[in-house]
Amino acid sequence: MKLRQILTVASFLLPALIVGASHAAEPGLYIGASGGQTTVDQDASDFDYQGPTDFKIDDDDIGWKAYLGYNFVPWLGVEGGYVDFGSVSQSFNGNNVDVDLTGWDTFLVGSLPLGSFDIFAKMGAINLRSEMDSNNFGSSSKNDMKMAYGVGVAYNIGHWGLRLEAEGFDDNNAEDFYFLSAGVTYSFGGEEPAPAPVATPAPAPAACADSDRDGVCDTEDQCPNTPAGERVGSMGCNCDYTLALEFAFDSAELTANDRAKLDEIVGVLKNPKVNYIAGSIDGYTDSVGSDAYNLGLSKRRATSVANYLTSKGVNLGNRFSINGYGESNPVASNDTSEGRAKNRRVVVSRTDCK
Repeated sequence: MKLRQILTVASFLLPALIVGASHAAEPGLYIGASGGQTTVDQDASDFDYQGPTDFKIDDDDIGWKAYLGYNFVPWLGVEGGYVDFGSVSQSFNGNNVDVDLTGWDTFLVGSLPLGSFDIFAKMGAINLRSEMDSNNFGSSSKNDMKMAYGVGVAYNIGHWGLRLEAEGFDDNNAEDFYFLSAGVTYSFGGEEPAPAPVATPAPAPAACADSDRDGVCDTEDQCPNTPAGERVGSMGCNCDYTLALEFAFDSAELTANDRAKLDEIVGVLKNPKVNYIAGSIDGYTDSVGSDAYNLGLSKRRATSVANYLTSKGVNLGNRFSINGYGESNPVASNDTSEGRAKNRRVVVSRTDCK
């Protein structure tokens, strides 16, 4: 699309931007500077050429500008500044013409935000000064008020912005004299963003009562008298529990003392909240007698313990294994009566804790 068409569209868009834009750059003062290319394709007489025959000056040069702006509201502001368009030249019939172009411009600027980008359009006027030097017809200067148009895009990073824009300067044909530039702006307006609120840490939950100090709250503890320092499960029951029962020689009958010890664990094993507890009931003998006999005796002793627990309402199900190991794994010497008494035993132990 030719520059004339771009700027013509911009002139129609500007009122819509002013009416329809809800926000853009922050209100306040800003400054900027840009550099770019000036393109001129105009009659020499437009710049006060005094020769007898008019001709086209078709040339370009590097230019720059500095500007100051103020946004009244987030989407509407004014801008003005000084522009040095550089120098354009042309030769015609042996006549060399150089024209230095400068000007002061002012614009009404409307912005439309697109995230970090602002699309803007502006219209206004420029007081253009042209200083012509001709080798045949001398020098002259001229001040001329012209219409000015512009469109561009800005990328904002905090108070800083990067700007690309196209501006045309002519009453009738904007593409005969235009300036394409890129630059930087700094805005003094707006407020620094408020720091993100610091989340207030949630208060630490109140410590629960733990009478036996096993790490499980009393409200959840199903074994409230666990000795301090023992490894416990989620419900506070000892993970490494072992109960050893001693039997008379060649007997699988429980003593009164054995039944009293088993009664201490009946309440735990019947508790539905800890029905996941599993273990083994392992019977042993001393070394007196044959291996085969002792293996059967050890199994009867383990079965005697299981039957007693069942009679008390404990549902062993498949949670506990019942094993007989005969005279293996002695815990004391079989050479003394005291040692053999210790080896005649049933051991109830928990096996489900990891």
